[in-house]
Amino acid sequence: MDFDVRLPNDDDQLRKAFRTRVPGLFIRIAESGREYQVKDLSASGFAILEEERKRFKEGQTFQFDLLLAKKLFLTQITGKIMRVLDNGIIGCNFAGLDRRQEMKLDKLVLEVQKRLIELRKAKKEEI
Repeated sequence: MDFDVRLPNDDDQLRKAFRTRVPGLFIRIAESGREYQVKDLSASGFAILEEERKRFKEGQTFQFDLLLAKKLFLTQITGKIMRVLDNGIIGCNFAGLDRRQEMKLDKLVLEVQKRLIELRKAKKEEI
């Protein structure tokens, strides 16, 4: 009897979380105070655009705050850089979130999902 057991690795988990764009969502790096617009967000990570492509390295961890509509949404979050693409996109995972932080992020992503579903329904009804 032959069988194969395969455990998911980080790459397999990468795209399983719903990703969305949240207008007005930024991160502020604790060390430098620099702010970057979040290009997409999921419950497990996010992407930013860093045009200079010199500040971030794969595997690097950093502390940041999450700002929504210029207001503090979550503080003292740790991010880990998973990839640095040639086009300046920096893919990051959240690292070591506490339960409260996880719940707030999940709620934000869920609210965006609900709004997108409502918009799609409204478009279908128009047709």
